Amino acid sequence: MDPLLALLSLSLFVSVAVYYYFWNRSQYFKRRGIPGPSPSSVFTGSLKELQKDNAPPLRMVEWEKKYGETYGFFEGGNRIIVTSDLEVLQDIFVRKFENFYSRKMNATAAIDPDKEPRVNVFTARGLRWKRLRTITNPTFSASKLKAMEPTIQDSIRALMHQFEKKVDEPLDVYSLYQELTLDVIERTAFGKKETHFGQGPNPFIEPLRKLFNPPRITDSVVTSFFASTTEFVAFTRYIFKALMLVRDSPFKAILARLEPTVHSRRQEHTNGTESDHHDFIDLFLNAEAEEEDMKRMVSERYQDVERKHLKVDKKLTVPEIVGQCIVFLLAGYDTTANTLAYLSYNLAMNEDAQNKLIAEIDDFIPTEDDITYESVQNLTYLDWCLKESLRMNPLASIANQRLCMKACTVGEQKLQVEEGVTIQANVWAIHYNKKIWGEDADSFRPERFDPETLSEPRHPMAWQPFGAGPRICIGMRFALLEAKMTVCHLLKRFRIQKCDKTSLVRTGNITLGPTDVTVILKKRTSIESD
Repeated sequence: MDPLLALLSLSLFVSVAVYYYFWNRSQYFKRRGIPGPSPSSVFTGSLKELQKDNAPPLRMVEWEKKYGETYGFFEGGNRIIVTSDLEVLQDIFVRKFENFYSRKMNATAAIDPDKEPRVNVFTARGLRWKRLRTITNPTFSASKLKAMEPTIQDSIRALMHQFEKKVDEPLDVYSLYQELTLDVIERTAFGKKETHFGQGPNPFIEPLRKLFNPPRITDSVVTSFFASTTEFVAFTRYIFKALMLVRDSPFKAILARLEPTVHSRRQEHTNGTESDHHDFIDLFLNAEAEEEDMKRMVSERYQDVERKHLKVDKKLTVPEIVGQCIVFLLAGYDTTANTLAYLSYNLAMNEDAQNKLIAEIDDFIPTEDDITYESVQNLTYLDWCLKESLRMNPLASIANQRLCMKACTVGEQKLQVEEGVTIQANVWAIHYNKKIWGEDADSFRPERFDPETLSEPRHPMAWQPFGAGPRICIGMRFALLEAKMTVCHLLKRFRIQKCDKTSLVRTGNITLGPTDVTVILKKRTSIESD
């Protein structure tokens, strides 16, 4: 046979075989009899439609109206079952956690969580996750949060100083909240001594904003490729690592700034230099593993969480320390800024609720000096306002998913979930479900969280802005403390008023945040605040 003809024949055969594999994969939900959108591409599935408006969680709500409370779709190679069935979610997040202890594969990055050295508590799984979680938990204890309070207060006061310069004029508070939360996490987590407010733009800000607002996956051949081949991560991760060496990315910019800090502080520890830092890096460096520890820890990457009798090493490798610092930076910056922005919008649009909140703050906290860790915990209406705002804007809902590691049935209907399938909670649909929250579910009404108004307790999965079960957001208490203290300082000085530029447009393929929150801050009179 002609060599050229043989080569063409081989190429045709391989092309047909590859296409057939992906086409056959795309028929998975159809074979299972699970409804859902038909994949627009045998390679990327329904990714293009999912990210069409840069708001995937809202697209999932639309799909539920068409396909029912439980449906399936392909996110590239990831098989996703989306559901708002609370019993199914109770099973996967809590009751059968040992079957669902992992998160899904990252659609845009070929990273194997079992083999990646720089893994973190968010992406790790099995006993490796358990070890990282065990080490990290003390970071957010009551005593640690109280120790962070003076630093948080100082950054918040610096923010208030910026607000003082902008009274009586339209102001996008969202961008300043981002600077605040970055300032707080840099100082409490990484030992930065002084606030960055007043020193010009923080160099971390732009890379972080780009990281949380990436282009749609299907806009790029490279990201489409990795999204389409998640089941081949054992091979594609080498391609991904090679590309990371030559391609610029927001993540690389963040890593380039953060990694030297970790290594510098590690050198101080190695040299026995006395340090006055008492932050997250200190905690992690104190848990650094020795060479013998690392040899023993390698095998844990492939062990699941059923091995409860095993004692986990409270040790970290250096790449893991870097990974932990990165995830704390990302989470500490984004979610709290979004929480504050959404609450500011809701208070501006609901004057009665803002008046009630100001009255409560004035009653329990006479002056700004009285805003403390303890005092903000006693503000019931503030707690309701935050919960209601997070109900209406569960900004990190896309993270409320679990990967099935062992096939089982879930829910009252005994839904069969196979190994390798991801269950995604349709949080926005749940949080706006009128059967759960009442006919006014579209309205901001903090009083719905008053336990005395409930005829019976709500289902434990009815409100889940921080996730649920053993992998619930580890920084939840830290985020709520920072948010509550900021709101107290803000409303002791100002009222938040809507203006012609006040609107709410949500966007984001990672977390769903506002494009901006433009309001007017009105200085409160001394008589009113006395």
